[in-house]
Amino acid sequence: MIDKTDTLRGPYLEVRLHQMSPFPPVLNGVLVSLSLYGLYLLLSVQVGQPIIEPADQGVRFNPAAWAALVICLIFGVATTMPAITQAQWRASLPQLRAVLDADGQDKAEQIAIGPTRQQSRASLIAFAVGAIVGLLVNLWLLNPPNLPWREYWTSIAPFFAFMNTVVFGLGARGGYMVRYEDREMKRLVESHLQVDLAHLERNQVFGRLALRGALAWLVMTAVILLFFVESTPALISATALGFALLAAGYAFASTIGPVVAKTAGVRDAALGRVRERIQAHARTLMSETSDEALAVSELIAYETWLEKLQIWPISAPVTRRLALYGFIPVLAWFGSAAAELVLNRVS
Repeated sequence: MIDKTDTLRGPYLEVRLHQMSPFPPVLNGVLVSLSLYGLYLLLSVQVGQPIIEPADQGVRFNPAAWAALVICLIFGVATTMPAITQAQWRASLPQLRAVLDADGQDKAEQIAIGPTRQQSRASLIAFAVGAIVGLLVNLWLLNPPNLPWREYWTSIAPFFAFMNTVVFGLGARGGYMVRYEDREMKRLVESHLQVDLAHLERNQVFGRLALRGALAWLVMTAVILLFFVESTPALISATALGFALLAAGYAFASTIGPVVAKTAGVRDAALGRVRERIQAHARTLMSETSDEALAVSELIAYETWLEKLQIWPISAPVTRRLALYGFIPVLAWFGSAAAELVLNRVS
């Protein structure tokens, strides 16, 4: 039965905002990122901060302008990922119902609504902790005590102070979300997955969910890689990159792992029963009728079939897409090179 407290669920704030928009989540994320960067450009013009500056072989983005662009993109991705994840879960409900028991189907529908109130409160705490860390990091980067406050508030520093704080908070909350989603998936699979060895292709819905979860974090990885194009502190960029890659791998493995473990358990139990029957007939096989020999041969054939079962819920198309998605971070480098090429030709 479903815990009563588990029914007190609701989507995150950004998911509600996405639901109010007439545009799909990805377009919403792009528009949010562009709008924030537009604010940065307006602020830069007001305070006299350069956006494009001369370089040895043409022109380039000012490091602060490039860092602002990357931060705005990270904000757009981070606030869009929950909406995409929830939409994908809802779209997968028909396939999930085919492999879950009645309680599991109810549980899956509850997960599609959003996190519980307890999870929402915990994610808010994680956001606050991350925001505090972001504020401290921002103070270290900008070092405002060595800058007169009058000049500080008439520079681009407040923009980075606010955005860094929010982005660090979203990163901490994203880490918590990956963790609690892993726990929910594990409980759902271990308690409610109905493994049908004759129709293991139905379990591929989990492979698709795992792939989509990893894809969101690979996109985040690609955006973070843009930091390395300019003079962003390497320690912060490398830490963020490592976190995103770890989250991508964890999101994929935490969805696939419980399914593989339970399917393997059911298959191994079936193998054990078949082998017991084969051993029971082995001693009398030579003295029995041909019908008995036929029954044993069928059991051996069934044993061979069980041993060759593909328990990974990943089809060949999903495997190919996963391999292709691995190239997404590489596209960040091509994107930065294309931006520099355009700037040099325009100049």
